[in-house]
Amino acid sequence: MSPPASRPSLRPSGAFRAVPRLLAVACAAALAAQTAGCGSSAVQGPDTAAAIASIDARLRGSFRLVRFEPEVPLEPMLASMLEFQYAHLIVRFDGKRILADSPGLHVDRAYEIRDPVWDRFKLISYDEAGIAYEAVCEFSSQGELIVYAQTPPWKGVATLRRAQ
Repeated sequence: MSPPASRPSLRPSGAFRAVPRLLAVACAAALAAQTAGCGSSAVQGPDTAAAIASIDARLRGSFRLVRFEPEVPLEPMLASMLEFQYAHLIVRFDGKRILADSPGLHVDRAYEIRDPVWDRFKLISYDEAGIAYEAVCEFSSQGELIVYAQTPPWKGVATLRRAQ
């Protein structure tokens, strides 16, 4: 299956080039993640479409990045850029695209939902070159979106909260 066509997006320059990877992590917009519980217990058959539609309805809308816990400490420049994003980064899911914006940064990527199991699902996103990345996401009991990411330098766990 071919990845969905990407629309052109503005590309950040300089030190902000690394930040789109964070968005990929935070939104599952570009990561390979694996957690227990998403294998054989995944919804199968005709119920899959209904489960994906349910996850999609809950995912649509805007979220703010509120936390990122890196597996390995970030270098000082990336850590300070990440700190800035907590107050400014808004990530919007529209059913087909992830749009993430903050001052100096705009990311626009296609995505799809797979393997829904209750509040947990796999989110596949596609970068500008059409390369697929995976993240395992789950809705917490507090209504936050937790994203488990495995791609350096943003390997770790991101938390997104519904934007007001």
